[in-house]
Amino acid sequence: MLIWRKLGDKIAVSGYYVVISDFFYGEPYDPQNTNRPLGEWLKDHGTVGEDVVGELTKSMQKIGLDMRVSALVNDTIGTLAGGRFYNQDVIAAVILGTETNAAYVERANAIPKWHGPLPKSGDMVINMEWGNFRSSHLPLTEYDVALDAESLNPGEQIFEKLISGMYLGDIVRRALLKMVEEADFFGDTVSPKLRVPFILSGQK
Repeated sequence: MLIWRKLGDKIAVSGYYVVISDFFYGEPYDPQNTNRPLGEWLKDHGTVGEDVVGELTKSMQKIGLDMRVSALVNDTIGTLAGGRFYNQDVIAAVILGTETNAAYVERANAIPKWHGPLPKSGDMVINMEWGNFRSSHLPLTEYDVALDAESLNPGEQIFEKLISGMYLGDIVRRALLKMVEEADFFGDTVSPKLRVPFILSGQK
């Protein structure tokens, strides 16, 4: 919220009313209503059933910012939209950070699920949600299996748990702990911190 405070302070001196044109959001989302409760978090946020736009709006009002959110946008879709704003040849976007996802531009008439009139451009953006990809061909280590089993959403977001920053640190911690316990990797003593889940971060 600090970034909104700084933005508000700079704009307030000009006397303008501010509209936040989009709110990038790293979860799958059905944009039927901006002000609707969140149905499901696929990552371990623990905030199911909350009106995320309403909560953000209340926080901005609390610190005196005259702003409103006009659109709730999945971060991958927002990244693709931003890329195409500057270059119409952009056809895909990939998020590889705390989470991972991809989106791409497809011809609307090639989408079996599409019903109704085609968009004027003839194109449609596909949000792949590939973080939830799972296949018997994905190489899962014992650390991946254990992390998934102990997560808040076991069996979901498997691909994301393999490569994203939210989970990589804990995979490393689990591997280090096994080396310490079985091979005295750091000597005879096992640091208690190595037993603390997510004490190592794979994020910046």
